[in-house]
Amino acid sequence: MFGVLLLLCLLVMYLQASRWANGAHSPARLSLYSDATGKAGIEGITALPLSAFDPVAAQVSLGVSSAARWFRVEVPPQAQGVRVLVVQPSYLDDVRIYLRDPGSSTGWRAFQQGDQFPFSQRPRSDLAFSVEHEFAANEVAYARVQTRHAHNIRIRLLDPWAESVENARTLVLMGLYCGVVLLLAGASALLAAMQRDQYWAANALFQLSTLGTMAFYFGLGSQFLFPESPGLASQLSLWLGFVQFFFGALFYRLFFQQFGVPRWLLALLSSLLLFLPAQVFVLLTGHLDAAHRLNELLHPLAIVICVLCVALVRCDDAFLLSLLRLNAVCIGTYLLLTLATEQGWLEPRYLDLYPGVTINLLTVVMLHLALVRRGERLSIERHSVQRKLALARQQVQLERRQRREDGRFLGMLLHELRSPLAVIAVAQSALERRLPATGAQQDSTSRDLHRIGQSVGQMRDVLQQVQAVTELEHRIGEVAAEVPTHEVCNLAELQATLAERWHGETRLQADWRPANAESEASRRVVGAFSLIEMMVRNLLDNALKYSPPGSVVHCHCLSRKEPVSGVDLLVIAVVNEEGPAGAPDPDKVFKKYYRAPNAHQYSGSGLGLYWVRGVALSLGGDVRLVPEASRVRFELELPLVPE
Repeated sequence: MFGVLLLLCLLVMYLQASRWANGAHSPARLSLYSDATGKAGIEGITALPLSAFDPVAAQVSLGVSSAARWFRVEVPPQAQGVRVLVVQPSYLDDVRIYLRDPGSSTGWRAFQQGDQFPFSQRPRSDLAFSVEHEFAANEVAYARVQTRHAHNIRIRLLDPWAESVENARTLVLMGLYCGVVLLLAGASALLAAMQRDQYWAANALFQLSTLGTMAFYFGLGSQFLFPESPGLASQLSLWLGFVQFFFGALFYRLFFQQFGVPRWLLALLSSLLLFLPAQVFVLLTGHLDAAHRLNELLHPLAIVICVLCVALVRCDDAFLLSLLRLNAVCIGTYLLLTLATEQGWLEPRYLDLYPGVTINLLTVVMLHLALVRRGERLSIERHSVQRKLALARQQVQLERRQRREDGRFLGMLLHELRSPLAVIAVAQSALERRLPATGAQQDSTSRDLHRIGQSVGQMRDVLQQVQAVTELEHRIGEVAAEVPTHEVCNLAELQATLAERWHGETRLQADWRPANAESEASRRVVGAFSLIEMMVRNLLDNALKYSPPGSVVHCHCLSRKEPVSGVDLLVIAVVNEEGPAGAPDPDKVFKKYYRAPNAHQYSGSGLGLYWVRGVALSLGGDVRLVPEASRVRFELELPLVPE
């Protein structure tokens, strides 16, 4: 609702500004004759009957045509005296004003003007094409206009003072327009340099090219920069129009890309950028009319594409979205007003002489506001991220402090637990030595002592796992500390150590030679020997513990490349049959303290695989559970030492 009210207010302001800008009333009576060939001279035109001329208002909308328009200007008795005949707009190609001159052979004196002719040769230094003359009552003058790119033509007969005031007012308004655009362009360029932001840079280029285009559009280039070179001024005006269109399409392409606009619309916007080489080629080959037509076709097409982009944009900022939509609606409304004026449905006004000026200024301001809003959003998001980062750092510091305290407490606790375990182990060994050599009672006591020894060993393994996990988490929590990766583990040494540990274990069948090894280097992996040995031992302990009694546990090695990074890996596979505890859950098996539902009949802490994976990842490898029917297969991947 607010947007509709704002649009209505802008529309009323535009119509009021048009009425105010219309200027003084012209008392002259005008009529029009169109010369389709453009070859008729003043003699032929004056010989035409009055019925050949159609009465018209001071401003008419004629569309784009190469025909010569002849305006017959009749001065009523109340307007006699010194008057200025004014022809607008200021970008007409060829304007000839014919006044009575009895001393001339034809009876007419021609004043050649237009933006194809030097500004310095004009009889008056007005932006519009004008001639000052003392008119008699009912005197007739003619104005011939031939141009490639003007829809509206305005011819008036004014008092010299009124014309001077209007010309000064136009210069002031153009100065204000250029000042606003230049200020916004400078601010955009400054922000682009400070923030290294491509959006502000594209906006600055778009605004600067708009400023140059409008300056030449109003004739300021011909009057102040190139008064003796009208061809150069006209060429620069055309070039600036092409450059403005290019930077406008570039800005909209970059701007809408960040708001989830469909790809096919972005592709259409990108295709508009490709028209600049076509325009340059057409212009360089001398086809000015074709270049003008192409430019006039591209602008409505670009507007339609931008309106579609606004309609399909996805943005959670209501203010920014409202700005974009209001800009699109204003452009669409302005196009409809221009079309209605060209079709004769609305009375043409002064602002219709310079189509695009008003909407260009509105668009420049709204796009600048949209970028300012975008910058505010980015600043808010940046501050939010910084706050979250600061909180995260504080949380990390608290967690590190807590880990250190937990580590000290756990270290003390483990020490206190190891001491009685050591006493129990020593006492168990002493009791075994004191047992008699034979007897049934000796066999029963020996089995009890053996179970005590096994339980002590299991408790020591659990304590070792707890300590290893604590040290691993402490290293992960410290940024500067990492698991050392410069040490190397030799598989032959690892094989000897593991074979000694499981000497006499008939259930284990191990082959430590990689199946596709090509050199001795492939039998060495990155990582300290103690870490690698403990990881493999953990996998083998689990396989022997949780597999069915009497089943065989297989362990073998192979080498392969990591598919993404291409790093050579050594894979140690441990395979066992599924036991009474059941198959581990693939989603939980590497989580801390996880144990299978039926595994609680076995001793364990649920920390082994969690620790193995943590160390493997820190070494640049990994450990995976590979699903197999009725079997459990773990693969430990470790990076090989480069050759």
